[in-house]
Amino acid sequence: MSGQVHEFVSAALGQKRLTLLIRNASLLNVFTGETYEATIGIYKTRIVYVGPDSDAPAASKSIDAKGLTAIPGLVESHMHVESSMVTPSRFAEAALPHGLTTAFADPHEIANVMGKAGVKAMVEDSRGLPLKLYFYAPTCVPESTAVTSGAELTPEDIDDMLGWEGIWGLGEVMDYPAVLKGGKKISRILDSASARDVVIDGHAPLLSGRELNAYIASGAEADHENFSVETTMEKLRLGMYVKLRGPYVLDAQKFAAALKTVPHPYNLIFCTDDVMPDNLARLGHLDYACRAFMQAGMDPVEVVRSATLRPALHMRMPHLGAIAPGRVADILLLKDLRKFTIDLVIANGVPVAKEGRLLVQIRRRTLDGPARKTMKLSPLSVEDFRVEPPTKNGPVHVNTVDFGESNHEDTGEAFAEMILTRLSRAKVNVVDGKLSLGETALVFVFERHGRSGGKAFGFVRNLIRDGALATTVAHDAHNLLVVGTNPEDMCTAANLVIRSGGGIAAVCKKETLARIKLPIAGLMSDKSLIEVSKEMDALRGAFKTMGVLDHPYMPLPNLLALSVIPHARITDKGIFDVDRQRFVPPFTS
Repeated sequence: MSGQVHEFVSAALGQKRLTLLIRNASLLNVFTGETYEATIGIYKTRIVYVGPDSDAPAASKSIDAKGLTAIPGLVESHMHVESSMVTPSRFAEAALPHGLTTAFADPHEIANVMGKAGVKAMVEDSRGLPLKLYFYAPTCVPESTAVTSGAELTPEDIDDMLGWEGIWGLGEVMDYPAVLKGGKKISRILDSASARDVVIDGHAPLLSGRELNAYIASGAEADHENFSVETTMEKLRLGMYVKLRGPYVLDAQKFAAALKTVPHPYNLIFCTDDVMPDNLARLGHLDYACRAFMQAGMDPVEVVRSATLRPALHMRMPHLGAIAPGRVADILLLKDLRKFTIDLVIANGVPVAKEGRLLVQIRRRTLDGPARKTMKLSPLSVEDFRVEPPTKNGPVHVNTVDFGESNHEDTGEAFAEMILTRLSRAKVNVVDGKLSLGETALVFVFERHGRSGGKAFGFVRNLIRDGALATTVAHDAHNLLVVGTNPEDMCTAANLVIRSGGGIAAVCKKETLARIKLPIAGLMSDKSLIEVSKEMDALRGAFKTMGVLDHPYMPLPNLLALSVIPHARITDKGIFDVDRQRFVPPFTS
C-alpha cells in the first residue's frame, strides 16, 4: 500500500494527524436515514473517520458542531451556467455559499454560439475551482433545422468531446422526435455515448406510454422536464431519474403530497436547470429547492438524498454525496434542517463559506478572445424594422404566435400554459402603407453569428404591450431577437445590444429603461453575480412598465425562438409551426 491511499488509511488509524475534525455534529446519514451525534474526521480532501468523539483521531484543527446538522454537500446534476449570465468562476463565487459543492452543467447555450470552442472555454474556466464543475457534451446544436446557430456539432464532434477531461456525459437529448423516428444523427450520438458507458441526460416533455418507453430505451436515463404529477410518476416507475426543478416551475406542495404515496422513491433528484441571476442572488440555488420541498412537507431525509446521494450515484460519482470514510469531504453544517439554513460550507475538506459569506479567494478568470467576438452584426437602422404590407390601406390578416396568459396560482402550471404558444391569425390595419399593430407586436430575428446573414419577421400577441426588447439570450441559437411595438424603439434597443457585443436592452418611448451587457458569447458577463442581478432586477422592473410577459423562472421572450417547444415559434428563418414542422408566411389570406 502506498501513496495517497496509504495516507488516508494511516490518518483513519490515527497514525497521521487529521486536517480537520468536526466534533459533535448531528449527522444525517443518507444511507440509513438515521440522525445521530457523530464526529467527522477529514484528512486533506477526504473523510477518513465518522464515529464517536471519544475515538476520533487527533487533528490540527477542530470545529465544535454541537447543535448543527451535518449533511453532504449539494450535487447538481442538470443546469446551465450561462443562464446565471456570469462565467463559471463567478458562478462558483455565488453558488458555494448556498451549499453547492458539485455541479454537472450542459453548456449547450455557448455551444450554439461557438461550438466546441465554447465548450472548451467553459471547461478551462472551471478548472481548479473549489466548486467541482463538470460538463456534458451538448447533443442538439443546433436544436433543429428551423434555426441558424453559430455552430453545428456533428456526431464526430460529440464523440471527441466525450473523451475530454471534464466532460462527464451526454447533454439533454432534446430532439426526442428524431429519437423516436430513428434519426441517423441522433442515433449515432446515442450509440457513441452507449459505447463509452457515460451518463445520457434526457429531455422528454409531454411523452407518455409507448413513446416514453421508446425514448427511455434509447438510453436516456433522466429527465428534468416534469410539469405534471402524472408524467412524473410514470417516469419514476419506468426507472428514469426524475429531476424536479423546484417551485419555479412546479407546485412543491402538490408534488410532495404525491410522492408520499411512493414508499421508496430511489430515483428522485432535485435540480435547477436554469437559475436567473436575480433568483440566485435572492433565493439561492439547489438549496432553494430543498427548502421548498421540506416546507411542503416532504421527509427531510428524502430531500437531502435527492440533492446529494442520488445525483452522485446517477452521475457515476460514488465518492460524492455522502458523509462516510473515503468520500470527498464536502459537508454542510445546518443551523436548521427544515428551514435549510446553512451555517458552514466545507468543500474538498476546506471551509469555503460561512453564513452566506465566501471565506476563500476564488481566482477570477474570464473568457476572452473569440468569446468576445461573437456579435457579427453591424448597427441597424430604423428601416431594418419596417415591414411592407401587401396593401397600402385596409385590413390584412397575419399569422401570429400567441403566448398564453395565465393567472394560475401554481407557478409550474402557469409556466407551462405560458410557454405553449399557439399559431393563430389576427387582423391588422394598414394606413398609408404602415401597419397599425393594435394588440399585435412585431418580432425580428437577425442571424448574428455571421453564417447566413439572414433575418425574418413575424407577429406575436400577449408578449409585450409597449416599447421594445432586444436580446441575444434567445434560446437556443441565441440570435438577436427584437420584439416591439414600433420600429424606432426596436432599432434603439437592438443597437444597444449590438454595441455591447450581446446582452439585453429594454427601450420605451425612446427611453432606455434597462440594459444588461453580456459581451461573452452574448450570454455572460465577467461582473460579479450581485452586479448582474441588480441589472436583472432593473430589467424585471422595465418589463412591468412595458407589459412584457414575465415569469419568475425566466422571461418569456427568451423562449420565443426555441423551435423545439410547441406549438409555434419565430426564428431567423421565419414563423415556424412546430407541430407540423413547417414555416408559414407572416401575411395570410
